[in-house]
Amino acid sequence: MSPNWLPHWGKPKENPPSEPEPAPAGPAEGDAHQPAASEGQGGAKLTMPISADVILEALKEVEDPELGISIVELGLIYGVEVDDRRVRVRMTLTSPGCPIGPMLQAAVHGTVTRVYPEAEDVRVDLVWNPPWDPYKMASEEAKDMLGIW
Repeated sequence: MSPNWLPHWGKPKENPPSEPEPAPAGPAEGDAHQPAASEGQGGAKLTMPISADVILEALKEVEDPELGISIVELGLIYGVEVDDRRVRVRMTLTSPGCPIGPMLQAAVHGTVTRVYPEAEDVRVDLVWNPPWDPYKMASEEAKDMLGIW
């Protein structure tokens, strides 16, 4: 459950109440944001786990609000592990005293649960080793935006 104060990047877009809810069409072939489903015994749907790459791609929409740059592009995501219906995201912050750390953790958690609602356990762990270094960890695009040549 996402807190009400969570910025837009961690919340799914909602349909206005006046519009009817669209009928689920099922995942399109190659749609990376939908877990694959198949029929199990007795017609029950079985959902396959989502890949770490799909989660990492979805996390690109989470931005550091102070810098306006994706936390993935900044190199703040150190790893995503998916084990069945358990997801662990290891991330860091631009500094240990970063005041928006809890907000970023909540945004990451909200994004993972949005793209993989079948997840039974989502952990977002802050790690400090290795220390974040934008010269080594940020993408070239993020370095340009930060003025790092």
